Amino acid sequence: MAETCRRVAAVAESFGLFRPSYAHLRRFLVEKRENDEAARARRAELRKIAADVYFEAMRGFVIDAYEVADRVREAGR
Repeated sequence: MAETCRRVAAVAESFGLFRPSYAHLRRFLVEKRENDEAARARRAELRKIAADVYFEAMRGFVIDAYEVADRVREAGR
């Protein structure tokens, strides 16, 4: 976090802007990390849905497209 703060401050100063405070940068970085984790969890859930559909299709089961669409819509919520 401290290294990120130093690098952002250096870039801001090179553009002639004020240095952002550590508290402001921390808030943005925490939010970005939370968003990244949510996206990672959504991708994992979508991979599981795709695997489930694949295995059901390979076993000869009928795939309910509406159920799959609902699962995809609810993924990551």
